[in-house]
Amino acid sequence: MTPLRFGLMTYEAAPWPDLTARWRRFEAEGWDSLWAGDHLWSALDAEGRPARGRFDAWMLAAGIAAATSRVTVGTLVSAAPLRNPAMVAKQAMTLDHVSRGRAVAGIGAGGNPKDLAYAGVAPWPQARRGGLLEEYLTVVRGVLEQDTFDHEGTHFSVGGAVRAPAPVGPDRPALLVAAHVDATLAVAARHADVWSSYGSLFSQLRRGIKLDEQQSLRLTRERGALLDAHAERAGRDPATIRRSFMAGFTEDAPWESVERFRDFVGRFTDIGITEFMFPFPLQGPHRDGVFEEVVADVLPRLRAGERP
Repeated sequence: MTPLRFGLMTYEAAPWPDLTARWRRFEAEGWDSLWAGDHLWSALDAEGRPARGRFDAWMLAAGIAAATSRVTVGTLVSAAPLRNPAMVAKQAMTLDHVSRGRAVAGIGAGGNPKDLAYAGVAPWPQARRGGLLEEYLTVVRGVLEQDTFDHEGTHFSVGGAVRAPAPVGPDRPALLVAAHVDATLAVAARHADVWSSYGSLFSQLRRGIKLDEQQSLRLTRERGALLDAHAERAGRDPATIRRSFMAGFTEDAPWESVERFRDFVGRFTDIGITEFMFPFPLQGPHRDGVFEEVVADVLPRLRAGERP
């Protein structure tokens, strides 16, 4: 059985000393990975004051890396429409060095519409998303993997890229790809070291639709099967792609009790998920003390191979 891993995502700004102390505490508690959410927009409260500030995802990830020494560090996920792929590759390589080889470049084809509006960037058309993401990741991988790289494509071009510095270790930073529809799952099957899902779609969330526990599980299982089929067609062993799930976007409520946490992890482990990420501060229903009990007692047992 693949060992289970557990991570937390920072998605709100806070005073930097507080964030640094929090990341160091999370690492000391045994979390496996810490992630930077990619958002630009900030909510306003009833009086029109900013209520949820944001930091840049890649600089936030670098801050996490600088504050820690063991955990995996990455973006969850960097919205492709906001950034040039060659620049993202350079950011990923920089994070690789700041973290001393612990970096993961998390990339997705979508992005929150509010973030895209903030930057004045149009969303990628749904019908072209697969092709755009394919070429985007081709550029990212080319810059990360090849000493010199040129690309003249339909959507992106790169001229005279030189990979310097090279990765800290023998391998480039890992690529995590968020994908939820057939076209992008096909791309993830070819390029991803890790596939990430959150059991829903932004289009559903915008309409106030939150899938229930069974709907989320069923869709994630179906998407995993599509990923497997695409990997096999591409001549790749599906088992080489790690599977992760980002909680907080469905009606699942793992922080209501230890039993519900175990049930949540168990259901998704049964369909092949081996890494679980949670937003922090926690989203959705949660009861005092559950988080602390899970961290102290449940996570070490699950990592050691105990069934949820």
